[in-house]
Amino acid sequence: MKTDDRFVIEGKVLKKTYGTVTALSGIDFTARKGTITGLVGPDGAGKSTLIRIVLTLITPDSGSLCVSGCDPVKDRIKIRSRTGYMPETFSLYSDLSVEENLQFSFRIHQMDADLYTDRLERLYSFNHLKAFAKTRAGALSGGMKQKLALSCAMMHDPELLVLDEPTTGVDPLSRREFWQMLQELRDSGLSILVSTPYMDEALLCDSICLMFHGTVIDSGAPASLTASFSGTMYEITSQEENNDRITGLLHRMYPDAAVYLSGRKLHFGTSRPDTATPEPALPAGTSVRRIQPDLEDLFMMNILQRR
Repeated sequence: MKTDDRFVIEGKVLKKTYGTVTALSGIDFTARKGTITGLVGPDGAGKSTLIRIVLTLITPDSGSLCVSGCDPVKDRIKIRSRTGYMPETFSLYSDLSVEENLQFSFRIHQMDADLYTDRLERLYSFNHLKAFAKTRAGALSGGMKQKLALSCAMMHDPELLVLDEPTTGVDPLSRREFWQMLQELRDSGLSILVSTPYMDEALLCDSICLMFHGTVIDSGAPASLTASFSGTMYEITSQEENNDRITGLLHRMYPDAAVYLSGRKLHFGTSRPDTATPEPALPAGTSVRRIQPDLEDLFMMNILQRR
């Protein structure tokens, strides 16, 4: 596979099946160096499968892949030495202290012992965990555990950091602090691949790949994806307790439209321009407002119109 120096990951027509289940249906995927690239989608979208392929833990059934300029089959060890990985579930040793976990992570990568103290102090200045160096990992809060897991993944100074839904189950404040850390790492030149089911986190990425049922439904910079929307979207507020009647009316008027609940309001969108989609005439007591879609709207429209 011919590689492009702009990308830390290049995948072409990647396909992976598990028995009768298609996890990846022949997708193209790239991640630029020195950026945060997000894999965004619900459970079963194919995010974790793609991450495991990038990490050389599994091989695709077909397609080609280049990670950090290396072939995953021929250069598996080299890729692993250049990559830091943080899984979704806390996987460190709860009975070991913060510093013992960091030391263990350093040793398993067979780093030069002379580098340990400097590396440890650099990470402490980054994660602010030095005051908890002797604290058992199992006694840390959820947010602190995530900081420790991130630091362990960074202990060998990787070129690429891969994180699989790292903030699942973490409180909102800790999530924000964690993403600030990721942005600091990105600004230092590190390449980051992160999967998330949260659309608010997708907005913090430099580019995203929206995934659903093993397919890529859209990709690009979050702001560019919403700005390039050329269809029509309305927000509908009804005084009725049940929106089923309004939903049925909309589907009859516009069979190709996507209609779904967003909070307590209905969102109604089509890929047609507004000149071809006039404001729907709905019963009295119903208000209709033209809106600009956000990422969640684009995602919902894509998956509903594929059904």
